[in-house]
Amino acid sequence: MKPLTHISALSCSLIGLLCPLMSQAQDVQIEQALEEALQAAVVEVADPDKANTPEQTEESKTEERDPTSSRIFLMNGDKLKGTPEDLDPENRILFNAESLQQAAAFPLEQVLRLQLGNWKMREYPATLARIQLWPRYIGPTTSDTITGALHELSPEHITLKTWYGGLIPIKRSMVKSLRIINNSPGSYFGPNNIKEWTLSSGKGSWQFSNGALASRASGGIGRDMKLGEKSHISFDLSWTNSTRFRMLLYSNDLSSDRPNACYDITLNGSYCYLQTKGKAKKGVQRFGGGRWPRLTIPSDSKRVHFDIFANRKTGTFTVYINGVRGCLLQSTNPDPEDLGTNLSFVAEERHPIEISGLTITPWNGTSFPNSNNNFSGKESDEENEDDGEEAPEESPHNIILTNGDEVPGTVGKVEDGRMIVETEYTPIKIPIKRIKSLSLGDEENQPIMKSGDVRCWFHQGGFITLQLKQLKDGKLSGYSQAFGDVTLDLEAFHQIDFHIYDREANQRRSHLR
Repeated sequence: MKPLTHISALSCSLIGLLCPLMSQAQDVQIEQALEEALQAAVVEVADPDKANTPEQTEESKTEERDPTSSRIFLMNGDKLKGTPEDLDPENRILFNAESLQQAAAFPLEQVLRLQLGNWKMREYPATLARIQLWPRYIGPTTSDTITGALHELSPEHITLKTWYGGLIPIKRSMVKSLRIINNSPGSYFGPNNIKEWTLSSGKGSWQFSNGALASRASGGIGRDMKLGEKSHISFDLSWTNSTRFRMLLYSNDLSSDRPNACYDITLNGSYCYLQTKGKAKKGVQRFGGGRWPRLTIPSDSKRVHFDIFANRKTGTFTVYINGVRGCLLQSTNPDPEDLGTNLSFVAEERHPIEISGLTITPWNGTSFPNSNNNFSGKESDEENEDDGEEAPEESPHNIILTNGDEVPGTVGKVEDGRMIVETEYTPIKIPIKRIKSLSLGDEENQPIMKSGDVRCWFHQGGFITLQLKQLKDGKLSGYSQAFGDVTLDLEAFHQIDFHIYDREANQRRSHLR
């Protein structure tokens, strides 16, 4: 390995002044003079491709990213393109680059973000378990989310089988929710990256950042979700000044913000509106509107969770906010004949929004959230009168199927794509693909915020929070309060954020592009 040089604030400042010259200069003497002036200090070369990145072709979208395209962003605003090599005993990230004559050692207190260039296309299994942990604190961020194949569920742990970390046992008391997502038409979870989406207003109007789709200008972003006749669409929405945006459901044209056939839902502050576009059975174009029902959005927050239960045939859309029913939208001209299967979000430049935690699953048409925030379709149980009889013992698990049925019992191993459930009468085997979610009880154990926590963002969406211990040979090792010591493949992540509880650091991070 090359000898290490610690970058001082003075050398970083000098680099910041001289790098623009180097990116344009062709004279070798300038490079030699710079090397003498810095005397073995690390030289950062500006990225000449950043200002003028060519449009991606379909061929380039499937290419693997070059590991040398990783970047390290420092707290003082400097950045460097190269490859992370190691985390040394002094808690310094060792970073190598072709532009450096010597490798650099960056103390973790100076590092804002490590952006990784190691993305590879991977196939999802037929069914995925998506586990969301309880949040560390009440704030604008979502909680840790981890996905994998469901391997086992016990009273103490939920074990996932993952390609990036093998078997990972997760403490059940720290799990907020467990959803099963099929890798089949009409099911989706993400967002995963910008490549899987279609922009209706050109490059740059939307970006993928921190596991979310973020609007940067007026325009839409959409994807063919293969929406079925009945769908459950859930997502987290955050905004800067208001909740003004549109959703296009069952659109037939991803390239347009105004397709000729779709259900167009407008959310404007505290109201929502449904417009139906499409051809009637006689072939004439029709546009149907309706009333503007009031929608209650918490005034003390700039982030909410939406659940939308859509029925294409009847033209009804039931909107829930943070698990509470907000309104029912009814089309006056339901089910035009030329609807599609696409979903799009349309934002305005003056009202930027972010979409994250997007999950789409088939819906049975009758199940809605109750007060316990599951999807059994039952109303909240009122307090039972004391009749002197001892209440029956409740089952530790409640399996909720895609058709809305519930199966109470105790879940054990998962074998051959089936979940073994011990019921009151007999063990049964339920295909994982028929399960929508598991009700895990009311136990709540929130992780503790600790100094040195880092946030590791998955390519496939979501993040986990760790105490970083090692970064070497393409592996990341750390400790999580939810699943203990783990070693994970770096190829699973697109970036690692440091100083995640520091407001100033988070403000700087929000401006990174």
